[in-house]
Amino acid sequence: MPAIVELRLRAQGRNPPAQPTTRQLHGLACTLFEGARTPDTQHAAAEKPFTIWPLRPAPDGWLLRAAWLPPGFPQTITAATSEVRLGPVTCTVTDLALRTATHEDLAEADPAEGARLTFLSPAYFSQNGTTVTDPDPRLIAGSWRRRWNASLPPGHDLQINPTLWRDIHLSLHVTGQGLTLSPRDTGYHQQKGMTGTLTLRLESATPHPARQAFAALATFAPYCGTGAQVTHGFGATKSTLLRPS
Repeated sequence: MPAIVELRLRAQGRNPPAQPTTRQLHGLACTLFEGARTPDTQHAAAEKPFTIWPLRPAPDGWLLRAAWLPPGFPQTITAATSEVRLGPVTCTVTDLALRTATHEDLAEADPAEGARLTFLSPAYFSQNGTTVTDPDPRLIAGSWRRRWNASLPPGHDLQINPTLWRDIHLSLHVTGQGLTLSPRDTGYHQQKGMTGTLTLRLESATPHPARQAFAALATFAPYCGTGAQVTHGFGATKSTLLRPS
């Protein structure tokens, strides 16, 4: 089942780094969610089953927020309640919070007119080898749909099929934005992406099933993130559904 896990970390040692690198953050996420890995299997999956947000400062260290997407939450997470490593730094886990939901729960969200999004870390898209940093509704919701479908078993009834997806993306448009382009280290170079707020709305004639499916996707967005490199801290997303007043 989709789950959001938050760990409070306190770095051990006298001079811990001010902020771990993107590679170190991604490595910690892989360790938490995949356990023992080999170089050949580390990046085998087309869609990784987890996402991670950039570390946030906390009074006694850092707050790490990550999410698991498919059914079957790995028990390695709850086992890692004492120490984790961020690159060369060992961190004590001082608190762990877990919030879970089933795909059925998310799919039962009331139909929405749209969603108000906040990108807390740079969101961008990789399309046919080209980097896209425009707020394209099809790319935004499409990244959610791709991870939603990938997190379900093949042929599952809750997968969003091409017909339903067509009804969603053809009706979706941007009605307001307060976005800026902000850089973030990819692990190899600096990459700019969208940060700030964005409002997406569906046209008034959008069919009821498409409204409900969009509501499920937008509710899933804080779990799955938006755009590329969500396992490296990009595309951290908050979402508020818009409904008739």
